[in-house]
Amino acid sequence: MRIHKSGDKSVAFFIAYMKLLVLSEKASIETLEQYMLVHFFQDDIDSFGSITHENFKTALLQLTMDP
Repeated sequence: MRIHKSGDKSVAFFIAYMKLLVLSEKASIETLEQYMLVHFFQDDIDSFGSITHENFKTALLQLTMDP
């Protein structure tokens, strides 16, 4: 999936994206953070900006608490 760097990515975006990864068996709930760091953020967690970074962390927390 091609992701444009313009605009902040929302919590809802990350929840949907990460659920898709789990359903397609690309990652598990336990490996999502590392998978996203490598494949989405390309090893630079701030590459999309601080708001997107915070929204990612919030979405990850929500998913790990209620998959």
